[in-house]
Amino acid sequence: MEPVGAPTRKPGLLADADVIIDYRDSDLGILGLVNTWVGPLAVVTAIIEEVREITTEGLERLGIEVIEPSMAQNIRAEAIDSPVSFNDRLAFVVCSDEGRICVTNDLDLQRLCRDRGVPTRFGLRLLLDLVDAGALARSRAGEVARKIHGTNSRFINERVLRKFLDELAQRN
Repeated sequence: MEPVGAPTRKPGLLADADVIIDYRDSDLGILGLVNTWVGPLAVVTAIIEEVREITTEGLERLGIEVIEPSMAQNIRAEAIDSPVSFNDRLAFVVCSDEGRICVTNDLDLQRLCRDRGVPTRFGLRLLLDLVDAGALARSRAGEVARKIHGTNSRFINERVLRKFLDELAQRN
């Protein structure tokens, strides 16, 4: 039991490459807000190496933790039988080990996490979390979501965008 008046501990989040790319291409500062208002955000080093135009230093300036997975985590990720990439399996292993929420739009990675008890969150959901926390205006959340859709319409397609905007409209 936490002492009276103690701050509520927020769950840790770990973003995969597609989420980092979406926010890199729309508004990377959103991830800094997520780190402050939603929960501590992390990225594994292998994902930074995969995503161009992102640096460890740039992420750390936003308060995002950069995690160097252990050799044991790398070995366990390699052994997982799944259609997801090695980097995504590595993100799964780190989330599992550290009790983090895996933030991804990749349905195969979400399935791997769900099947093995690791909680997940869609990347656009972070915008709703920020609106709910009072850290981001609904109008700005809508702008960022539309920009993400514009640069990633394969995964953030019209149906996904419409569902997001409908949920956003229901926020106070």
